[in-house]
Amino acid sequence: MSTPLLIVFLMVSAVPLMAQDAVPAAGYIQTAAAKSVSPENASALPGMEAQQPANGVPAALQKIAQEPSLMDAEWGFIKARGSDKDEDVLSALLPQAEDWLTVYPAAPYSGEAQLLKATLRLKLGDYKPAIMDLLRHFYEYPASDSSAAAKKIFNDTLEKKTDKKVKPVLADIADSPASGETSEKLAALLDKASARAGEFLYEPLLGEYRAFFRRFPQYAGNDALRLDLADLHLKKEEYLRAKLAYEKMIEMHPSSPLMARAKNSLAAALADNLKEYDNSINVYQDIAASFPGTAEAWTAYSRLPVLTERQKKYDLAVEIYEKIIALYPDKDEAYSSFVSEARVLREEMKKPDEAVNVLNRLADKYKGPKAIDALFLAAEIARKDMKDSAVEVATYDRIVVEYPMDPQAPRAIFAAGEVYEKAKDYEKARDYYASITGKYPEDPLAKKAQKRIDGLLAR
Repeated sequence: MSTPLLIVFLMVSAVPLMAQDAVPAAGYIQTAAAKSVSPENASALPGMEAQQPANGVPAALQKIAQEPSLMDAEWGFIKARGSDKDEDVLSALLPQAEDWLTVYPAAPYSGEAQLLKATLRLKLGDYKPAIMDLLRHFYEYPASDSSAAAKKIFNDTLEKKTDKKVKPVLADIADSPASGETSEKLAALLDKASARAGEFLYEPLLGEYRAFFRRFPQYAGNDALRLDLADLHLKKEEYLRAKLAYEKMIEMHPSSPLMARAKNSLAAALADNLKEYDNSINVYQDIAASFPGTAEAWTAYSRLPVLTERQKKYDLAVEIYEKIIALYPDKDEAYSSFVSEARVLREEMKKPDEAVNVLNRLADKYKGPKAIDALFLAAEIARKDMKDSAVEVATYDRIVVEYPMDPQAPRAIFAAGEVYEKAKDYEKARDYYASITGKYPEDPLAKKAQKRIDGLLAR
């Protein structure tokens, strides 16, 4: 086969494939064919000998070249039917327009097709999806010939369909489209619309997210977008959807710098909205272990005690309290953890001796009223729960030794005297009462102590 004939053969073979992929327009094919076929080699094409025109291009090849591409033909069909007034026709046409744009998002008239999609929705009464379509037009096709028409329709729709609160937000989103690659522009639209108008555009935004992930599966910012989507579900109180979206983001983007925030949001949704307390505990524990020192780790530690106690996981609750005390010694919650741990040990785990130890550790760390209150509580536990008068008296003695000038010191001495009096150790009881009258004669308990002394002397 000669070289010119081979070129013609390849061009004829390629035409259907190019039409199928909708890459070149019909004019391009026609020009290429005209350049490739000469009168000298045209007679070599089967069936073309009798159809040779004066310009030297075979009639059969001219016919193929002049046929519109599949892309052009389908768009012509959709555009022509878009002016129909029958709602059933428009309803059937809408998904065809969506499919066409999915296949040909960057065709010369894709902007016009995006506008047509919005107008079809408006004719069908679906103004929120139409607003979303128009916003996408502004971001993806800002230089389209249909931009002016899209802007007018958008403004008219806002005027008729939105209130004073939503209208300026949507107008601002429309007036500030992003620059860069198409993926970056559409990602910016999703982020802005979700954050500022997510509840209003909830359902159409879900469609836009799905379309984006299909079209740009390798986009570098998909972790952030998936987190935005999960947050949007949560804001809309679609808690199961939110859970699944957070979990999907976590599984798909294990190295994301947003992982801690995603897990924290998931744990909160599990606990606060879905009442999946055990699952929430597991996620919070994972956060605390995986992201030490972060704000998310602190949030996990601050949530875990309540959740573990709710689920009667008291051993784990004590463990969490101990970690808070060790990791966050300067936070107010460290003090609260001492108190709460002692409570759990005493009331839930029936370990009063361990509760007393925790309270003594508290008194070691915190001086003044906090320490004194903890020591009085420890003495109460020793008396009521442990029935251990020695521990009780030792606790009172610690108060007096460490805080001799505190107004609570006479109270501790008097309480110790009562312990010995009940135990019928009257001599030691008199010694404690006398200590009050001698060291704190102005204290209100001094007179009461003297009466006790007088009564004991009369025995």
